[in-house]
Parts: sequence; C-alpha cells; structure tokens
Amino acid sequence: MTLEMVFAALVDKGRVELAGDAVLAKMLELQGVDVVGEEARLPKDVRLLEAEKIKESLGQEASEWLSSLQLFAHIESTNKHLMKLAERGPINGTVLIAEVQTDGRGRRGRTWISPFGRNIAMSLGMSLAYPSVGIGVVSLVIGLAIADVLRSVGVRNVELKWPNDVLMEGRKVSGILIELTNRSDPTEMVIGVGINVGARDFLVEGIEQQVADVTEQIPGLSRSILAGEIINVVHRYCREFEELGFRAFRDRWMALHAYQDRRVTVTSGSSSIHGICRGISLSGALLLDNGEEIIELIGGEITIRQS
Repeated sequence: MTLEMVFAALVDKGRVELAGDAVLAKMLELQGVDVVGEEARLPKDVRLLEAEKIKESLGQEASEWLSSLQLFAHIESTNKHLMKLAERGPINGTVLIAEVQTDGRGRRGRTWISPFGRNIAMSLGMSLAYPSVGIGVVSLVIGLAIADVLRSVGVRNVELKWPNDVLMEGRKVSGILIELTNRSDPTEMVIGVGINVGARDFLVEGIEQQVADVTEQIPGLSRSILAGEIINVVHRYCREFEELGFRAFRDRWMALHAYQDRRVTVTSGSSSIHGICRGISLSGALLLDNGEEIIELIGGEITIRQS
C-alpha cells in the first residue's frame, strides 16, 4: 500500500489497515497520523478541509475569480502540480490545497514540511496585467497578504522577513514560493503558500530556523475558513497591485518589517555585508546602510541574520 492510498483512505474513512508494514507505519507517524496496532487512524484533533466551507467564506470578487478548487488528500507539491497544469492551459482562478504534501518546496530549493491535516499547503494560479520585469515584488505583496490574514484571525506579533517569510513572535510561521509559468500576456504565476496550523510538534529536527504555529495562539482554528480568507486577500491584493503597483504596499510592508532600522548581517554565497536595515525600495530591493552608503540588495541567495 502506498502513502497516497493510505492518505486517501484516511480522508474517506478515517482509518486504514497497514497489514503489518512497519516502515509505512513509521512514515505515517512522522506525518502526524495516529498508528494503533496495525491500523492508521485520523487524529482526533484533525479537522479535514471542506471545499464548501472554503467557498462559503469567499467574498463576491474572489468567488467570481475562482474557477476550480481542488482538494487533495496527498500530493507531492501543490506548486509542482499546478505548474504541470499550466503546461496544458491557463490556470488563472485555479486553487489547489492538500492535506499533506511530501515534496513541498520553499525558497532556494529548501523543503517545506507539512504534516497531514496540520497545515495550509496551497497554490493559487494567478494572472496579473503587469510587466513581468517588475513582477519580483509580488512575493512581498503576498507576504503582506498572509500577514494581514493571520492578524485578521487574531494572531499576535506578526512580522515580515524579506523577501518572503512571515514570522510569529520572531519565528517562521509561513513561507511563500512564487513561480512564473510560460504565459506572459498577462503574466501568469503560481503562488505557493505554506502555513503551520498544528504542525509544529511534528516537524522533523534539523530545520535551520525556529518555527511557529498558528495554533499556539489560536487552538482549534478552522483551516477551511483560514484557506478561504487567504484566497480572498491574495486575490484582492493582486488586483490592487495591478492597479496601483507596489507603491500601495511598501509602507504597509515596512510597518511589519521584523528588521526595520536594526543592525543585520546579510550573506550571499561566501560574502557578508553588515549594516542597518533601512527597509525596501519600490523595486522590492532590501536597503542596507553600511555607514557610507545605502546599498540595494536583490536576489534569491541573500539571507538575513540579525547581528
């Protein structure tokens, strides 16, 4: 029996016999599934995603934009799957959400871990009437969208880390991965969003940074309602970005900037630069004051560590 078959049975029936497969049992336990004897069971604290509840929570504009909502018990990667769909035709309005993804990706090829039923693992197909040359700032816009969603449901101490991390109490609670498809008129992209919602205790050791979980502050938060609100706000901010550009978001982003006016070390490859972080430019570049000049830093290989 494959992992995919087990997860499908858990979603369908709430339990499945493992026929003495100890290796499979161990893999399931690492994904947060209850294993009792030779049976895998849906954990009592897991509430499965509900398509109807997600749709009911959408506003009119997002509801009209949404053309396809697909829920998966298991998937390797929602982003990867949606990128494949984009090879066949337009994906604007398509949203994929998985109970578990086993090959989720983050920035710079890192793995995004999402235990079964304890996360938001979502990808949205979005078309933007905006030149692709300036599309790099979209990750900042989406980061702000996720931060505002979390604050709207009551999460406290939410901050943003350039370029695409959302922090809660200084620890990463959400990550964003944006990938462009081959369509450029309008510019089409896949917006991947991962949020820890009950996952923290099941994340494997060795993650390079401390992680946070929404349920630390809000136990029992409905993932379906949260998913619906993500669709609402991401869609609204993308339409606002089309009309007004990043200028409409820059000050709002910096108001939540975790390292604003703090001394930081920025590393890129084997080199490091020290200075005071002065926020971001209208092009989305990180602004670093090294005492002599303001340097604009861009690119995917830059990481920030507070000095």
